[in-house]
Amino acid sequence: MAEDNHGANRDGETDDSDRDGMATAENGRDGDDDPILAVLAAPERGDERMPQLLGALDGDDRTERLRAALALCLAVEADPDLLDPVVRRLVDRLDDDSPVEVPHALDYLAARRPRAVDEAVTALGDERELRAREHLYQSGGGFARSEYLSASPGDRGVGRSRVAGGEGGGGGQRVYTDRSPGADFDPSTLAEGGGETDESGGDTGEDDPDEGESDDDGRALTRGRLALVTRRLSAVIDRSRFDDLTVRSDRTRGRFGDRYRADGTVDDEVVPLSLTVFRVPDDDRAAFAGALRDALDAWAGVDDHGSVVSVHDWGLRPRPWAALEHAGTTLADREGEALDARDAVANAVEVADAVAHAHQHGVVHGAVDPATVSYPGDTLTDRERQPPRVTDFGLARVYADHLGLANVVDPRFAAPEHYSGRFGSVDHTTDVYGLGALLYRLATGEPPYGGTVEEVRAGVCSDRTPVPSEVDPELPPGLDQVVRKATATGKLTRYETVRQFRRELRGVDADGR
Repeated sequence: MAEDNHGANRDGETDDSDRDGMATAENGRDGDDDPILAVLAAPERGDERMPQLLGALDGDDRTERLRAALALCLAVEADPDLLDPVVRRLVDRLDDDSPVEVPHALDYLAARRPRAVDEAVTALGDERELRAREHLYQSGGGFARSEYLSASPGDRGVGRSRVAGGEGGGGGQRVYTDRSPGADFDPSTLAEGGGETDESGGDTGEDDPDEGESDDDGRALTRGRLALVTRRLSAVIDRSRFDDLTVRSDRTRGRFGDRYRADGTVDDEVVPLSLTVFRVPDDDRAAFAGALRDALDAWAGVDDHGSVVSVHDWGLRPRPWAALEHAGTTLADREGEALDARDAVANAVEVADAVAHAHQHGVVHGAVDPATVSYPGDTLTDRERQPPRVTDFGLARVYADHLGLANVVDPRFAAPEHYSGRFGSVDHTTDVYGLGALLYRLATGEPPYGGTVEEVRAGVCSDRTPVPSEVDPELPPGLDQVVRKATATGKLTRYETVRQFRRELRGVDADGR
């Protein structure tokens, strides 16, 4: 009798579990055979079921498409390595006839992992990237709401402005009013990576050689592409205190974020700019925003020196950004290029002047290396050149806990205290070390240490200091003495102040006589 009544309870009613089983049987599948159920039950198996999930997403059954979209998102949550291929497949299906489940899944992933989705979209071809960014911009999904930092009192400084390459000294020409940032600012106008279309709605990825120009990387920058980039930065442009802010290049990856060439206009004066949109860490964003605000404010407080890159304008919304003086290429861009002793000393003295000025105002740079020294001119030795300009004051200390050593300072120029707390904390004597390592680079064309990461670390933390004359025996002995003392492993053995370093460096007989 028990066998005859299988599937029924004592009251003759069908058991719920058996009803589910019969329904599954009617549909010709069970939990093991149905790829969507399998992923919903074990999202970590998503990579095994990807073809079936995508096939269901392409099907005519709306319920199956919804289940497949959910399963894809769960699979990415369980295995972030799947994000890139899933985003690619979703973008491939993104068009005017896409079932609604496709853009919804893309919106969800962009909202959950904005930077990763931005990187995946950037890696696509121009047409596919444009399609994805257009959708994400218009939908307000993902990019448009990500990385938003709420306004707080004093979220940016007033700013100073000097024409790039102008005379140093003085307090800097104040060109902005002290009006407060607009309280009605709409953060949805800035996407983390974009989400923009050409104003005409046309294909901004199409080449237009008659209308185009080149960006800093030499890549053709068409009118459409420039419109896309400008739309990407529309919130920053709207929020800037310049009368007009014109973007001139596509983005380049910088140490602390994305950088764009731009021109800012104030009272008919055009100021060449490097517009930086800062990278925002995933953890403790409020504390990060406060630290970055303090660093930018402190940097702006010392940019009245001729060898300090000017902070013209900055803000924290919708993401932290700064409009900096554009000062050309960096010393890091000229790897292997050595100067004669006289020019090496002159350059190092000018950089030391800038750092000493900052120290007088209580500002520690924290990561002096070739990437933080820039030159407006085409050469380093031209007597008519502008002096080197020091940038990124205090930023390494803000990012140190988030990005790791190699991303805040070149490890070959890092001080021992960058590597280990047993050498002390990063302070003004760290800048003395950085200046000594920079002097070595200027005179020899080489970093003070080389080899693998471990070999560099071992060299920096050892008692042996770099000696420039071992690379070029023609260099004056006085240069060796300054470098060795500045780059001593122990802080107490280094110059006590940057002023002492500069004074002794000026006394070096650069001609060797």
